[in-house]
Amino acid sequence: MRITPVKNNFINTRAHQHTTMKLLEFPHSHYCEKAKWALDHKGLAYKTVPIIPGLHMITVRYYAPDTSVPVLLDHKTVVQGSSEIINYLEQHFPQHSLTPVEPEERQACLQLETAMDKELGENIRRILYHRLLAYPTFVRYCFTHPMAAYKQWLFTLSYPILRYKIYHNYVISDQAAKLALHEFDEAMQTLARQLENRQYFIGNKFSRCDLTVASMLAFIFMPRQHPFPWIEIPDPEVRAFYARYQNHPVIVWANNIYLKHRQR
Repeated sequence: MRITPVKNNFINTRAHQHTTMKLLEFPHSHYCEKAKWALDHKGLAYKTVPIIPGLHMITVRYYAPDTSVPVLLDHKTVVQGSSEIINYLEQHFPQHSLTPVEPEERQACLQLETAMDKELGENIRRILYHRLLAYPTFVRYCFTHPMAAYKQWLFTLSYPILRYKIYHNYVISDQAAKLALHEFDEAMQTLARQLENRQYFIGNKFSRCDLTVASMLAFIFMPRQHPFPWIEIPDPEVRAFYARYQNHPVIVWANNIYLKHRQR
């Protein structure tokens, strides 16, 4: 059975050589964390390359037709999109497989992964950007904390334009943010029902859909196993949003998944 690609994913080859794989990323991105977790799970060597939003379009479009990250560079191969990166790793580095073998379980796992990329990933991004774009120092840290000082200065200089672009592309409106809260809560309720008396979502083994759900939710419980160095959230409404979910069964489950399976 063919692994189903998700929107904006891309694989291509270019004549570039790398001694190890490189991952173009935004350091705080939950989609980039999903790709990094898959690479770490398989024990693969790679280098993360944080890129500045806005200017990242030049770098990413040199390799791929879309501007989204993560983008994996493996010798002559370019892979864009977190799900497509997992597909690529499963094909070329089959050790520690993340995809169920049995056809029905495989299909259910891929469907859940695709759904949660949207219902959790896109909604949590909209919810957080809606509030946190008002805090430029915090947003600069999220995007640029591992970068040189001059790149952080460039980010600060361009932030008014970046803030407008991010809001227009990912938040859209107050009403859209309110709808995202509703859809996120519904997704969490559905996941809680699916997890009743279960250790994993599909079968009895850790898989890519478990990895996806935990990655998408990591912002809320900030696991210490996550490679992002968390700092205090500046916005009281976001802190209250986080607090409402701390004892939610899916958050408790995701924290345990990080404890058990997120090795770096």
